[in-house]
Amino acid sequence: MTMKRCSSVMAILAVLAASGAFAQDEVKVEAEGTILLGDDSTMGQAKAAALNNARRAALEKATGVEVHGSSTVYNYQLINDLVHTATRGIIVKENLIRNSCTTKDDQVACTAKIEVWVKPLHAEKRGNFKITSAGVHRPERQEEVTSAVFQNGDEIHIHAAANQDAYMNLFSVDQFGAVSKLYPNDHVKDEKILAGKELVFPDDPCRQGGLKLKVRTPRGRNKAVESVLIIALKEKTALLESRKNQDLTITDLMKELSELDPSLWVEHTVGYEVRE
Repeated sequence: MTMKRCSSVMAILAVLAASGAFAQDEVKVEAEGTILLGDDSTMGQAKAAALNNARRAALEKATGVEVHGSSTVYNYQLINDLVHTATRGIIVKENLIRNSCTTKDDQVACTAKIEVWVKPLHAEKRGNFKITSAGVHRPERQEEVTSAVFQNGDEIHIHAAANQDAYMNLFSVDQFGAVSKLYPNDHVKDEKILAGKELVFPDDPCRQGGLKLKVRTPRGRNKAVESVLIIALKEKTALLESRKNQDLTITDLMKELSELDPSLWVEHTVGYEVRE
């Protein structure tokens, strides 16, 4: 997804936990992650995805929570599971043992092995705070679409509402776990959204001013699976603002969320596909 005059691209792969929750001793585990290099991915992307999968495996071992499936593509279901796991444990230290690729029968496989220390946490009850509606669609189409499919270059906008007053944070997550922070950004500041009222981004004034969201397939690929991760917070919180010029993973976002009381935030993920 590209955005004119909006925030810089960020990336994410992570695990959350709750500030103030009772923490057990840190657990040391080793884990591996593997991915096959597809025709539409680079060696660097494959290594990053293998490392992300190793982190997922480490969290499963340390917390006893199974992340949905073993897919190496980060679809909306997997992102939901990763966010849920964030309330159970957080990686506090990581050593990379190996991250390499091998070729056999013209098939390239990348494997990462890590040693990590995970702090398990007891998640507090999250109460009845929830996102009541969310969607991604073309500006001229108002109804929600499940598993939307867009063409390369389509303009889209995002809408979301919560059942309580909230501050919204919107992130675009690609199929390798890379994330772009969409809202708020340097040009559009966050404001409290009243209970039941929808945030629409970009709204008509933003679009008329030149700020638009367009979806695009990555270079060299004819389709991509992407997601919008919506985080609603009861208190104003600048997620990832201190690291906006860095390449980040979902782990980085989850780490910041883990420092918040889980009753103060809630998430929702909307998935879609982009084709040439």
